[in-house]
Amino acid sequence: MVIADRLAVMVDRIFGEYYLYQSTALVAAAVGFAFQIYCDFASYSTIAIGAAQVMGFTLMENFNTPYFAVSIKDFWRRWHISLSTWFRDYLYIPMGGNRCPKLRQKFNLMVTFLVSGLWHGASWNYVAWGFIHGFYQLVGAWTGPFKESFNRRFAVKTESFSYRLGQILVTFILTDIAWVFFRAETLGDAVRYLRRIVTQVDWWSFMDGSWYIWGMDRGDTAVLLFGLFCLFLTDLVRYRLKLRLDGFLEEQCLWFRWTVLLTLLFATLIFGVYGIDVTQIQFLYFQF
Repeated sequence: MVIADRLAVMVDRIFGEYYLYQSTALVAAAVGFAFQIYCDFASYSTIAIGAAQVMGFTLMENFNTPYFAVSIKDFWRRWHISLSTWFRDYLYIPMGGNRCPKLRQKFNLMVTFLVSGLWHGASWNYVAWGFIHGFYQLVGAWTGPFKESFNRRFAVKTESFSYRLGQILVTFILTDIAWVFFRAETLGDAVRYLRRIVTQVDWWSFMDGSWYIWGMDRGDTAVLLFGLFCLFLTDLVRYRLKLRLDGFLEEQCLWFRWTVLLTLLFATLIFGVYGIDVTQIQFLYFQF
């Protein structure tokens, strides 16, 4: 309600009329959609898990800090875990999985991702999204030995913060490129969207305040940035300490726990996008 629905205003406007915008706005909308779909779908999953737990049922986690992934393969261990696990158990493994020649393994992998794209909708842009993720994994498997050899030869410190940060940034960029195909109305729109990012450069607009015409005023921008900062801290705790927010708070003293919970509750009530005059925004995955 605070992050995803606020981002939806900007994302819907720019993706809907991408041909009117240049690089800065297009990149901002692409990155915005990555966080919109994450906050929207992870919240939807968390509500389902929490509601089930109240009634005595334990559901599997569906997200585990996906944007801290260090590779596309790692991303799919962290993103939409229930779906990726289902495809692994009922499609990839029955087709032979890894228990077959390498060429067959690659075929099984690509078919699994193409089907996962089709699962989202009978549209070429979803198929392209699945194909891109399958292609990423094939390239990663092919370049893996070369990368390991390079790292050994030049004594690259693969456990360092800077190396892992580079892996995280590259993985996010690759994932975000694929998200453009997922969000665009058609395959052609996605291709033209990415082309305009490269050909219609206007990075200076970050400095002149023109982003306020994208649908959010200064107040919305401040709330959004603070919300994203809270999201980052929550995921960082999960990533570094292997604790969900509720588990982390249970280890804290009572006054701190209730301060955080009440702050988040009232922040959602005050800054959430909802009400009579607001266009109601359903969870993105309702359409699937």
